[in-house]
Amino acid sequence: MEPLAKHNSRAVGLLARLAALWAREGQRLLKVGIGLMIVAAFWRLGLELPRLIWGQGEVDAVDLLSRHLEVRRWFAGLPVYGAMANGDYPPASHPLLWPWMGWLGQEATRWFWAITTLLMLGWLSWLGIHESRAETRWEKIFIALMPFALYPASAGIRVGQMATHAIPPMVAGLLLIQRSSFRPKFKRDLLAAALITFALVKPTVSAVFFWLVCFISGRWRPLVLVCLGYLFLALLATHYQEGNLLTLHIDWLAHAGTQLGTRGHASIHTWLEAAELSDWMLSASLLLFGIAGIWIAIYRRVRPWILMSVAAIVARLWVDHQVFDDLLLWIPLIALFRIAAREPTQKVRVAAATLFALNWFALMAPARFLTATHPLSWVAVPIQTVIWLSTLLFLMVLAQRDISQEVV
Repeated sequence: MEPLAKHNSRAVGLLARLAALWAREGQRLLKVGIGLMIVAAFWRLGLELPRLIWGQGEVDAVDLLSRHLEVRRWFAGLPVYGAMANGDYPPASHPLLWPWMGWLGQEATRWFWAITTLLMLGWLSWLGIHESRAETRWEKIFIALMPFALYPASAGIRVGQMATHAIPPMVAGLLLIQRSSFRPKFKRDLLAAALITFALVKPTVSAVFFWLVCFISGRWRPLVLVCLGYLFLALLATHYQEGNLLTLHIDWLAHAGTQLGTRGHASIHTWLEAAELSDWMLSASLLLFGIAGIWIAIYRRVRPWILMSVAAIVARLWVDHQVFDDLLLWIPLIALFRIAAREPTQKVRVAAATLFALNWFALMAPARFLTATHPLSWVAVPIQTVIWLSTLLFLMVLAQRDISQEVV
Protein backbone atom coordinates (compact mmCIF):
# COMPACT_ATOMS: atom_id res chain seq x y z
CA MET A 1 0.00 0.00 0.00
CA GLU A 2 2.87 2.38 0.75
CA PRO A 3 4.29 2.36 -2.84
CA LEU A 4 0.76 3.00 -4.15
CA ALA A 5 0.32 5.93 -1.76
CA LYS A 6 3.64 7.38 -2.91
CA HIS A 7 2.61 6.95 -6.54
CA ASN A 8 -0.72 8.71 -5.94
CA SER A 9 1.06 11.50 -4.07
CA ARG A 10 3.46 12.03 -6.98
CA ALA A 11 0.57 12.04 -9.46
CA VAL A 12 -1.31 14.63 -7.41
CA GLY A 13 1.82 16.74 -7.15
CA LEU A 14 2.39 16.56 -10.92
CA LEU A 15 -1.21 17.55 -11.60
CA ALA A 16 -0.90 20.48 -9.21
CA ARG A 17 2.28 21.66 -10.96
CA LEU A 18 0.64 21.40 -14.38
CA ALA A 19 -2.39 23.34 -13.13
CA ALA A 20 -0.14 26.02 -11.66
CA LEU A 21 1.86 26.22 -14.90
CA TRP A 22 -1.31 26.77 -16.89
CA ALA A 23 -2.61 29.37 -14.44
CA ARG A 24 0.69 31.25 -14.73
CA GLU A 25 1.53 30.80 -18.40
CA GLY A 26 -1.75 29.72 -20.03
CA GLN A 27 -2.54 32.92 -21.91
CA ARG A 28 1.05 33.20 -23.15
CA LEU A 29 0.96 29.62 -24.42
CA LEU A 30 -2.35 30.33 -26.16
CA LYS A 31 -0.81 33.32 -27.93
CA VAL A 32 2.13 31.20 -29.09
CA GLY A 33 -0.32 28.58 -30.37
CA ILE A 34 -2.34 31.26 -32.16
CA GLY A 35 0.80 32.55 -33.84
CA LEU A 36 1.73 29.06 -35.01
CA MET A 37 -1.76 28.44 -36.35
CA ILE A 38 -1.89 31.74 -38.24
CA VAL A 39 1.36 30.84 -39.98
CA ALA A 40 0.18 27.27 -40.61
CA ALA A 41 -3.20 28.40 -41.95
CA PHE A 42 -1.71 30.89 -44.40
CA TRP A 43 0.94 28.42 -45.50
CA ARG A 44 -1.35 25.43 -45.88
CA LEU A 45 -4.34 27.19 -47.44
CA GLY A 46 -2.09 29.32 -49.63
CA LEU A 47 -0.39 26.18 -50.90
CA GLU A 48 -3.39 23.87 -51.31
CA LEU A 49 -6.19 26.12 -52.57
CA PRO A 50 -4.33 26.99 -55.82
CA ARG A 51 -3.63 23.29 -56.31
CA LEU A 52 -7.33 22.51 -55.93
CA ILE A 53 -8.39 25.25 -58.34
CA TRP A 54 -5.64 25.25 -60.99
CA GLY A 55 -3.31 22.35 -60.20
CA GLN A 56 -2.53 19.81 -62.92
CA GLY A 57 -0.56 17.39 -60.75
CA GLU A 58 -1.46 13.75 -60.32
CA VAL A 59 -3.30 14.27 -57.02
CA ASP A 60 -4.57 17.84 -57.52
CA ALA A 61 -8.40 17.73 -57.14
CA VAL A 62 -8.21 14.00 -57.90
CA ASP A 63 -11.04 12.98 -55.57
CA LEU A 64 -13.23 15.93 -56.56
CA LEU A 65 -12.86 15.19 -60.26
CA SER A 66 -13.56 11.51 -59.63
CA ARG A 67 -16.80 12.45 -57.85
CA HIS A 68 -17.62 14.90 -60.65
CA LEU A 69 -17.24 12.17 -63.26
CA GLU A 70 -19.11 9.65 -61.12
CA VAL A 71 -22.12 11.94 -60.64
CA ARG A 72 -22.29 12.87 -64.32
CA ARG A 73 -22.08 9.23 -65.37
CA TRP A 74 -24.75 8.28 -62.84
CA PHE A 75 -27.32 10.78 -64.09
CA ALA A 76 -26.41 10.07 -67.71
CA GLY A 77 -27.43 6.44 -67.11
CA LEU A 78 -23.91 5.13 -67.61
CA PRO A 79 -22.63 2.31 -65.38
CA VAL A 80 -20.63 3.34 -62.31
CA TYR A 81 -19.99 0.33 -60.07
CA GLY A 82 -17.33 -1.79 -61.68
CA ALA A 83 -16.97 0.63 -64.58
CA MET A 84 -15.05 3.24 -62.56
CA ALA A 85 -12.10 2.43 -60.32
CA ASN A 86 -13.15 5.14 -57.85
CA GLY A 87 -16.92 4.88 -58.27
CA ASP A 88 -17.56 3.69 -54.74
CA TYR A 89 -20.21 6.00 -53.25
CA PRO A 90 -23.65 4.52 -52.45
CA PRO A 91 -26.67 5.35 -54.67
CA ALA A 92 -28.14 7.98 -52.32
CA SER A 93 -24.90 9.97 -52.39
CA HIS A 94 -25.35 10.90 -56.04
CA PRO A 95 -28.49 13.07 -55.64
CA LEU A 96 -26.73 14.70 -52.68
CA LEU A 97 -23.65 15.46 -54.77
CA TRP A 98 -25.44 16.66 -57.90
CA PRO A 99 -26.22 20.20 -56.60
CA TRP A 100 -22.53 20.62 -55.79
CA MET A 101 -21.03 19.43 -59.07
CA GLY A 102 -23.49 17.74 -61.42
CA TRP A 103 -24.47 20.91 -63.28
CA LEU A 104 -20.99 22.45 -63.53
CA GLY A 105 -17.97 21.80 -65.69
CA GLN A 106 -14.70 20.68 -64.17
CA GLU A 107 -13.16 24.14 -63.86
CA ALA A 108 -16.27 25.68 -62.30
CA THR A 109 -16.60 22.71 -59.97
CA ARG A 110 -13.08 23.25 -58.70
CA TRP A 111 -13.79 26.93 -57.96
CA PHE A 112 -17.14 26.14 -56.35
CA TRP A 113 -15.60 23.42 -54.18
CA ALA A 114 -12.83 25.75 -53.01
CA ILE A 115 -15.35 28.40 -51.96
CA THR A 116 -17.65 25.94 -50.19
CA THR A 117 -14.67 24.30 -48.46
CA LEU A 118 -13.72 27.63 -46.89
CA LEU A 119 -17.35 28.13 -45.86
CA MET A 120 -17.45 24.69 -44.25
CA LEU A 121 -14.23 25.36 -42.35
CA GLY A 122 -15.77 28.66 -41.23
CA TRP A 123 -18.82 26.72 -40.04
CA LEU A 124 -16.55 24.49 -37.97
CA SER A 125 -14.90 27.60 -36.51
CA TRP A 126 -18.29 29.01 -35.55
CA LEU A 127 -19.36 25.72 -33.98
CA GLY A 128 -16.08 25.54 -32.09
CA ILE A 129 -16.41 29.05 -30.66
CA HIS A 130 -19.98 28.43 -29.53
CA GLU A 131 -19.50 24.88 -28.24
CA SER A 132 -16.01 24.85 -26.73
CA ARG A 133 -16.87 27.00 -23.69
CA ALA A 134 -14.00 29.30 -24.62
CA GLU A 135 -14.34 32.48 -22.56
CA THR A 136 -11.42 34.81 -23.20
CA ARG A 137 -10.73 36.49 -26.52
CA TRP A 138 -7.52 34.50 -26.97
CA GLU A 139 -9.27 31.19 -26.32
CA LYS A 140 -11.92 32.01 -28.92
CA ILE A 141 -9.31 32.99 -31.50
CA PHE A 142 -7.39 29.79 -30.79
CA ILE A 143 -10.47 27.62 -31.27
CA ALA A 144 -11.57 29.55 -34.37
CA LEU A 145 -8.23 28.99 -36.12
CA MET A 146 -8.04 25.23 -35.61
CA PRO A 147 -10.07 24.05 -38.63
CA PHE A 148 -7.96 26.18 -40.97
CA ALA A 149 -4.57 25.39 -39.44
CA LEU A 150 -4.66 21.63 -38.76
CA TYR A 151 -3.20 19.38 -41.44
CA PRO A 152 -6.43 17.46 -42.28
CA ALA A 153 -8.04 20.58 -43.77
CA SER A 154 -5.17 21.35 -46.14
CA ALA A 155 -4.75 17.68 -47.06
CA GLY A 156 -8.44 17.47 -47.91
CA ILE A 157 -8.43 20.73 -49.85
CA ARG A 158 -5.81 19.65 -52.35
CA VAL A 159 -7.61 16.47 -53.42
CA GLY A 160 -11.15 17.85 -52.99
CA GLN A 161 -12.28 15.50 -50.25
CA MET A 162 -15.80 15.14 -48.80
CA ALA A 163 -14.97 14.99 -45.08
CA THR A 164 -14.77 18.78 -44.84
CA HIS A 165 -18.33 19.03 -46.17
CA ALA A 166 -19.75 16.13 -44.14
CA ILE A 167 -18.51 16.86 -40.60
CA PRO A 168 -20.04 20.33 -39.93
CA PRO A 169 -23.64 19.37 -40.86
CA MET A 170 -23.32 16.10 -38.94
CA VAL A 171 -22.22 17.87 -35.74
CA ALA A 172 -24.82 20.62 -36.14
CA GLY A 173 -27.60 18.12 -36.83
CA LEU A 174 -26.76 15.93 -33.85
CA LEU A 175 -26.61 18.91 -31.49
CA LEU A 176 -29.95 20.10 -32.85
CA ILE A 177 -31.54 16.69 -32.23
CA GLN A 178 -30.16 16.44 -28.72
CA ARG A 179 -31.25 19.93 -27.72
CA SER A 180 -34.64 19.58 -29.38
CA SER A 181 -35.39 16.71 -27.02
CA PHE A 182 -36.37 19.21 -24.34
CA ARG A 183 -38.80 21.12 -26.61
CA PRO A 184 -39.48 18.96 -29.69
CA LYS A 185 -40.53 20.84 -32.81
CA PHE A 186 -41.15 19.32 -36.22
CA LYS A 187 -39.32 22.08 -38.13
CA ARG A 188 -36.25 21.67 -35.93
CA ASP A 189 -36.28 17.90 -36.32
CA LEU A 190 -36.70 18.30 -40.09
CA LEU A 191 -33.70 20.63 -40.30
CA ALA A 192 -31.59 18.27 -38.18
CA ALA A 193 -32.61 15.31 -40.34
CA ALA A 194 -31.71 17.21 -43.51
CA LEU A 195 -28.25 18.08 -42.15
CA ILE A 196 -27.55 14.51 -41.04
CA THR A 197 -28.86 13.01 -44.27
CA PHE A 198 -26.49 15.20 -46.24
CA ALA A 199 -23.60 14.19 -43.96
CA LEU A 200 -24.29 10.55 -44.84
CA VAL A 201 -23.02 11.36 -48.33
CA LYS A 202 -19.71 9.84 -47.21
CA PRO A 203 -20.62 6.78 -45.10
CA THR A 204 -17.05 5.87 -44.14
CA VAL A 205 -16.89 9.16 -42.21
CA SER A 206 -20.47 9.55 -40.99
CA ALA A 207 -22.05 6.08 -40.68
CA VAL A 208 -20.92 5.55 -37.08
CA PHE A 209 -22.68 8.79 -36.07
CA PHE A 210 -25.96 7.30 -37.24
CA TRP A 211 -26.04 5.38 -33.96
CA LEU A 212 -26.39 8.71 -32.16
CA VAL A 213 -29.42 9.54 -34.31
CA CYS A 214 -30.92 6.27 -33.14
CA PHE A 215 -30.39 6.81 -29.42
CA ILE A 216 -29.48 10.29 -28.15
CA SER A 217 -32.87 11.97 -28.41
CA GLY A 218 -35.04 9.18 -26.99
CA ARG A 219 -37.56 10.00 -29.76
CA TRP A 220 -38.50 8.26 -32.99
CA ARG A 221 -39.20 11.28 -35.20
CA PRO A 222 -35.59 12.34 -35.97
CA LEU A 223 -34.63 8.77 -36.82
CA VAL A 224 -37.68 8.27 -39.02
CA LEU A 225 -37.06 11.54 -40.86
CA VAL A 226 -33.42 10.64 -41.55
CA CYS A 227 -34.37 7.16 -42.77
CA LEU A 228 -37.17 8.46 -44.99
CA GLY A 229 -34.92 11.18 -46.41
CA TYR A 230 -32.15 8.73 -47.20
CA LEU A 231 -34.61 6.22 -48.69
CA PHE A 232 -36.10 8.93 -50.91
CA LEU A 233 -32.65 9.86 -52.21
CA ALA A 234 -31.77 6.22 -52.86
CA LEU A 235 -35.04 5.68 -54.77
CA LEU A 236 -34.45 8.87 -56.75
CA ALA A 237 -30.99 7.63 -57.70
CA THR A 238 -32.33 4.31 -59.00
CA HIS A 239 -34.35 6.06 -61.73
CA TYR A 240 -31.12 6.92 -63.54
CA GLN A 241 -29.49 3.48 -63.49
CA GLU A 242 -30.35 0.00 -64.62
CA GLY A 243 -31.44 -2.15 -61.71
CA ASN A 244 -33.50 -1.53 -58.61
CA LEU A 245 -32.87 -0.38 -55.07
CA LEU A 246 -31.66 -3.81 -53.93
CA THR A 247 -29.47 -4.71 -56.90
CA LEU A 248 -27.76 -1.32 -57.01
CA HIS A 249 -26.85 -1.56 -53.34
CA ILE A 250 -25.57 -5.08 -53.86
CA ASP A 251 -23.44 -3.81 -56.75
CA TRP A 252 -22.18 -0.95 -54.59
CA LEU A 253 -21.24 -3.26 -51.70
CA ALA A 254 -19.53 -5.69 -54.07
CA HIS A 255 -17.51 -2.89 -55.65
CA ALA A 256 -16.75 -1.26 -52.30
CA GLY A 257 -15.48 -4.61 -51.04
CA THR A 258 -12.86 -4.62 -53.80
CA GLN A 259 -11.65 -1.20 -52.60
CA LEU A 260 -10.69 -2.39 -49.12
CA GLY A 261 -7.05 -1.61 -48.53
CA THR A 262 -4.52 0.25 -46.47
CA ARG A 263 -3.63 3.42 -48.34
CA GLY A 264 -3.85 5.38 -45.08
CA HIS A 265 -2.57 4.89 -41.57
CA ALA A 266 -3.76 4.01 -38.07
CA SER A 267 -6.92 2.02 -38.70
CA ILE A 268 -8.21 -1.45 -38.05
CA HIS A 269 -7.33 -2.29 -41.65
CA THR A 270 -3.67 -1.32 -41.29
CA TRP A 271 -3.41 -3.27 -38.06
CA LEU A 272 -4.89 -6.38 -39.65
CA GLU A 273 -2.61 -6.07 -42.65
CA ALA A 274 0.40 -5.82 -40.33
CA ALA A 275 -0.80 -9.02 -38.64
CA GLU A 276 -1.26 -10.68 -42.08
CA LEU A 277 -5.02 -10.92 -41.53
CA SER A 278 -6.20 -8.81 -44.46
CA ASP A 279 -9.06 -11.23 -45.23
CA TRP A 280 -10.74 -10.14 -41.99
CA MET A 281 -10.93 -6.43 -42.82
CA LEU A 282 -14.63 -6.32 -43.67
CA SER A 283 -15.67 -8.53 -40.75
CA ALA A 284 -13.59 -6.53 -38.30
CA SER A 285 -15.02 -3.24 -39.57
CA LEU A 286 -18.59 -4.48 -39.22
CA LEU A 287 -17.83 -5.86 -35.75
CA LEU A 288 -16.36 -2.55 -34.57
CA PHE A 289 -19.32 -0.69 -36.10
CA GLY A 290 -21.73 -2.94 -34.18
CA ILE A 291 -19.81 -2.60 -30.91
CA ALA A 292 -19.92 1.18 -31.28
CA GLY A 293 -23.70 0.99 -31.66
CA ILE A 294 -24.09 -1.11 -28.54
CA TRP A 295 -21.85 1.21 -26.54
CA ILE A 296 -23.73 4.33 -27.68
CA ALA A 297 -27.04 2.67 -26.83
CA ILE A 298 -25.84 1.89 -23.31
CA TYR A 299 -24.34 5.35 -22.73
CA ARG A 300 -26.95 7.35 -24.67
CA ARG A 301 -27.60 9.69 -21.71
CA VAL A 302 -23.96 10.77 -21.50
CA ARG A 303 -22.96 14.30 -22.54
CA PRO A 304 -23.40 14.63 -26.33
CA TRP A 305 -19.88 15.90 -26.97
CA ILE A 306 -18.45 12.80 -25.30
CA LEU A 307 -20.69 10.57 -27.41
CA MET A 308 -19.80 12.42 -30.61
CA SER A 309 -16.10 12.24 -29.76
CA VAL A 310 -16.18 8.48 -29.17
CA ALA A 311 -18.07 8.09 -32.46
CA ALA A 312 -15.50 10.29 -34.22
CA ILE A 313 -12.51 8.27 -33.04
CA VAL A 314 -14.24 4.98 -33.88
CA ALA A 315 -15.18 6.40 -37.30
CA ARG A 316 -11.52 7.23 -37.86
CA LEU A 317 -10.44 3.71 -36.92
CA TRP A 318 -13.20 1.42 -38.24
CA VAL A 319 -12.08 1.50 -41.89
CA ASP A 320 -8.99 2.65 -43.73
CA HIS A 321 -8.68 6.44 -43.89
CA GLN A 322 -6.12 8.83 -45.26
CA VAL A 323 -4.87 11.99 -43.60
CA PHE A 324 -7.70 14.23 -44.82
CA ASP A 325 -10.25 12.27 -42.77
CA ASP A 326 -8.29 13.07 -39.61
CA LEU A 327 -10.52 16.16 -39.48
CA LEU A 328 -12.79 13.86 -37.46
CA LEU A 329 -10.40 14.48 -34.56
CA TRP A 330 -11.57 18.11 -34.41
CA ILE A 331 -14.62 16.77 -32.54
CA PRO A 332 -12.70 15.26 -29.57
CA LEU A 333 -10.48 18.36 -29.55
CA ILE A 334 -13.55 20.50 -28.82
CA ALA A 335 -14.80 17.97 -26.27
CA LEU A 336 -11.46 17.96 -24.44
CA PHE A 337 -11.39 21.76 -24.38
CA ARG A 338 -14.90 21.80 -22.89
CA ILE A 339 -13.87 19.33 -20.20
CA ALA A 340 -10.65 21.18 -19.41
CA ALA A 341 -12.58 24.46 -19.13
CA ARG A 342 -15.45 23.45 -16.86
CA GLU A 343 -14.92 20.06 -15.25
CA PRO A 344 -15.13 20.42 -11.44
CA THR A 345 -12.40 17.85 -10.73
CA GLN A 346 -8.86 19.17 -11.15
CA LYS A 347 -7.46 15.76 -12.05
CA VAL A 348 -9.94 15.40 -14.91
CA ARG A 349 -9.34 18.97 -16.11
CA VAL A 350 -5.58 18.50 -16.24
CA ALA A 351 -5.89 15.12 -18.01
CA ALA A 352 -8.25 16.64 -20.58
CA ALA A 353 -5.92 19.61 -21.12
CA THR A 354 -2.94 17.30 -21.56
CA LEU A 355 -4.77 15.16 -24.11
CA PHE A 356 -5.96 18.30 -25.88
CA ALA A 357 -2.37 19.54 -26.19
CA LEU A 358 -1.13 16.18 -27.47
CA ASN A 359 -3.91 15.89 -30.06
CA TRP A 360 -3.38 19.49 -31.15
CA PHE A 361 0.36 18.99 -31.61
CA ALA A 362 -0.25 15.77 -33.56
CA LEU A 363 -2.72 17.51 -35.89
CA MET A 364 -0.47 20.54 -36.36
CA ALA A 365 2.54 18.46 -37.42
CA PRO A 366 3.19 18.04 -41.17
CA ALA A 367 0.99 15.29 -42.59
CA ARG A 368 3.90 13.91 -44.61
CA PHE A 369 5.32 12.44 -41.39
CA LEU A 370 2.45 9.94 -41.52
CA THR A 371 3.03 8.66 -45.06
CA ALA A 372 4.61 5.23 -45.31
CA THR A 373 7.51 6.53 -47.40
CA HIS A 374 8.60 9.16 -44.86
CA PRO A 375 11.57 8.08 -42.69
CA LEU A 376 9.82 9.29 -39.52
CA SER A 377 6.52 7.47 -40.16
CA TRP A 378 7.63 4.49 -38.11
CA VAL A 379 7.55 6.68 -34.99
CA ALA A 380 4.94 9.32 -35.96
CA VAL A 381 2.13 6.86 -36.72
CA PRO A 382 2.45 4.86 -33.46
CA ILE A 383 2.60 8.07 -31.40
CA GLN A 384 -0.53 9.42 -33.05
CA THR A 385 -2.30 6.07 -32.62
CA VAL A 386 -1.46 5.99 -28.90
CA ILE A 387 -2.77 9.55 -28.51
CA TRP A 388 -6.06 8.66 -30.21
CA LEU A 389 -6.56 5.47 -28.24
CA SER A 390 -5.68 7.22 -24.97
CA THR A 391 -8.24 9.91 -25.78
CA LEU A 392 -10.84 7.25 -26.57
CA LEU A 393 -10.17 5.47 -23.27
CA PHE A 394 -10.32 8.74 -21.31
CA LEU A 395 -13.68 9.68 -22.85
CA MET A 396 -15.12 6.21 -22.23
CA VAL A 397 -14.04 6.38 -18.59
CA LEU A 398 -15.74 9.77 -18.27
CA ALA A 399 -18.87 8.32 -19.84
CA GLN A 400 -18.88 5.52 -17.27
CA ARG A 401 -18.46 8.07 -14.49
CA ASP A 402 -21.39 10.09 -15.83
CA ILE A 403 -23.60 7.00 -15.86
CA SER A 404 -22.47 5.98 -12.37
CA GLN A 405 -23.22 9.41 -10.95
CA GLU A 406 -26.62 9.40 -12.63
CA VAL A 407 -27.43 6.02 -11.05
CA VAL A 408 -26.30 7.23 -7.65
